[in-house]
Amino acid sequence: MPEIDFFNFFRYTLGTVVTIYATILSLQSLWGWIVWLSGDDKYISLVRRYVIVHGLRLRFKSFMGDAVLCVLLTVVCILITVAHIQMRWMFEAVNAVRSSR
Repeated sequence: MPEIDFFNFFRYTLGTVVTIYATILSLQSLWGWIVWLSGDDKYISLVRRYVIVHGLRLRFKSFMGDAVLCVLLTVVCILITVAHIQMRWMFEAVNAVRSSR
């Protein structure tokens, strides 16, 4: 009988489903903004210019803290992923030693 680790199965399945869901939701939201901002109304044109001007005036210094936080959280996520992979390798090695006895 094969050994199935239901926690890993649940974790990978949930991660896959959530990633696909978040990607689809983000793309739908982005498409909605693109369609809304591409309108011909004069007020939409004003909002579009306002968004473009604020995007061009954006200064990196004012958002340095947020950018650093995003980088640090990404590093932590990568470290946790590496730790999970190493733990899986360790459990597989321990199970291989136990089954060879």
